[in-house]
Amino acid sequence: MSLLKNPNLHANVGSTQRIEAFSDGIFAFNATLLVLELKAPELMDGSLQTFLNNLMIMGPKFLGFVISFVTIAIFWVNHHHFFHNFNRADWKLLWFNNLLLFFITLMPFTTALIGDYPKNPAVVMMYALVMLLATMSFALTIRHVFFKSKLMSEDIPLADRKKEFKRIWLAIIMYAAATIVAPFLVDVSLVLLALTPILYFVPSILEANQS
Repeated sequence: MSLLKNPNLHANVGSTQRIEAFSDGIFAFNATLLVLELKAPELMDGSLQTFLNNLMIMGPKFLGFVISFVTIAIFWVNHHHFFHNFNRADWKLLWFNNLLLFFITLMPFTTALIGDYPKNPAVVMMYALVMLLATMSFALTIRHVFFKSKLMSEDIPLADRKKEFKRIWLAIIMYAAATIVAPFLVDVSLVLLALTPILYFVPSILEANQS
């Protein structure tokens, strides 16, 4: 029997509280790790010009920190909202969620790289690829809950689930584009990486849950 078709993977393993608590910890820890790359500059004298020059040098690192922190925060907000649509879990959900968290934990590393080498095509492509894989992992998680399991209430219409699921495809396309163009148009890739999270700043709300 195929592992993916094993009925035990669809067995109810209880509420989502432990998944959410574990996920919240991973999101918070990795958001905190990002700031460790911002080292205090060495000031050879007390002049304002020296201080400003050092800040300018730190500019790419600080920008990378801001974009990555906002991206992780937006992932967390959408993840938090997503889990409020149901309250049961199965084994597949556990592992799809773990896959998402795996790519989230890579973000401090790729952020450190892009802070040091903001115009290096290979570095930008790696950063974009991690974002793409994280988004695809989230898409797999949503797809499982919405369409492949019985975790979500049947009161939420299928049409609403499809509408909600389609939103994530725009992010997948934009991160895929950023990955592909990075070796040739690194500035375009950077713009796509900065703009994509903004599209999901406010999570979509399923119509069935609106009041």
